[in-house]
Amino acid sequence: MVAVALLAICVTVGARWYSGESWRIADIQVQNNTGVPVEAIIGASGLQGEHFHFADLDAAARSVDDLPGVEAATVTCRWEWRTTCVIVIQPARPMAVWQSQSGNVWNDFEGKVQVAREGVPARLTIRVEEGAPPALGSRLDPRLLRALNELIVAQPNVTRYSYSPRFGLIWTDERKRRVRLGDAPYDGAMSDKLRLARALQKQLTDKGIEVRVLDVRFPEAPYYEVRD
Repeated sequence: MVAVALLAICVTVGARWYSGESWRIADIQVQNNTGVPVEAIIGASGLQGEHFHFADLDAAARSVDDLPGVEAATVTCRWEWRTTCVIVIQPARPMAVWQSQSGNVWNDFEGKVQVAREGVPARLTIRVEEGAPPALGSRLDPRLLRALNELIVAQPNVTRYSYSPRFGLIWTDERKRRVRLGDAPYDGAMSDKLRLARALQKQLTDKGIEVRVLDVRFPEAPYYEVRD
């Protein structure tokens, strides 16, 4: 009876210790982070207070991956009489800064949007002519994201575009002509539109026609507006 009682006491004490605070995740460190609030990263991970042996580290990393400003994340935890976790961030690469009267935002190469901090080293700058910039925490429309990716490749020396909900992306060429490009409904759409725009520009120049706007959003029905 004494042995059974002692065993029961040991089991009870062990169970309380195993479920106690020393096995709960309380210390979470964030490394290599730039621009994303640490509180947001820790909150998204869902690790705070979880048991060391039952925490889903892969799920925590995926949740942090989804945050704007994060391209990838890894999570590791260790127990040495207390539980410590480390979240290592791979910061997102800025693709485009969107400038508007209502504030600036930027999107990464996956299309995730967040508030623009000063000096963001983005590949493109886009001036929003009408309406609001992309919504914080959202993802760019896939057609628009595809268009930006293709323009970076097709015109690596062009870094500035305009945008409006009506006309999509707009490029102002070296002769101050506004070329309405729209977006990219299929792979290679921007290359097709740029080739068409340049062919039309040459034809119009050869005919002595000076245009103010060249619209190739719909390659099957391009049109232009002459200068006043």
